[in-house]
Amino acid sequence: MHPSPADPSPAGPSPADPSPAGSSPADPTAPAGLRDRKKLRTRDALRHAALDLFDTRGFEGTTLDDIAAVVDVSKRTVLRYFTGKEDVLLAVFREMAALTTRELGRRPPGEAPLTALREATRHALREVARSLPEYRGAPTCLAVLRLAVTTPGMLASLHHVLLLHQDALARTLAAREHVEDPADPRPQLLVAAHAGAMTVAIRCWQASGARDLDTLLVTVDACLDNLGSAVTGRWSAPVPPDGDPV
Repeated sequence: MHPSPADPSPAGPSPADPSPAGSSPADPTAPAGLRDRKKLRTRDALRHAALDLFDTRGFEGTTLDDIAAVVDVSKRTVLRYFTGKEDVLLAVFREMAALTTRELGRRPPGEAPLTALREATRHALREVARSLPEYRGAPTCLAVLRLAVTTPGMLASLHHVLLLHQDALARTLAAREHVEDPADPRPQLLVAAHAGAMTVAIRCWQASGARDLDTLLVTVDACLDNLGSAVTGRWSAPVPPDGDPV
């Protein structure tokens, strides 16, 4: 069981969890720093409780009331931090996507578009992994990723989050490459291909039994490195007319 933190209402989204703003703090006399720490502890306890319940009962078998009961807060408090149980996971994805877009705009102008997008993604994964408390000895974001790719319906929700940020990423890529024609498909094509490669990488990483961030990043690199050959290359050696492989 998790500790039972106070039942504060967050005054606004935290840096690693862009949840909807709530009402005023439960303890208006407490120093702002103390209130903020209480909000972070409550948010983290709710997320960890949800991950525990999703693991033992399944996503569909878990309710907001269940999550609230573990942390000893009200359902109303849960909804101040997250819009629903799905949002416990999607909030992490939204932050990753936002960080990727932000970092992409800061990448050196001489980098090729795919290189810039790859490095921005690596930065976002590392930043979110660093900013959230660990869950069962590993970054919380990795537990969220594993759950998303193994839970029916969650993968579709993950793609929806990525689509919401696709235009921003494409606009940033277009600006970097001085692409002024809005009908030029290349920025959108690259972002869509990158999102697909990320999904495949996360699924391969999860299926391998790996649990660490470095292995995930290596898997992401391998998938992105194979994008070109997957689209335009041959996947096996050609067979001559006599039937003997070259």
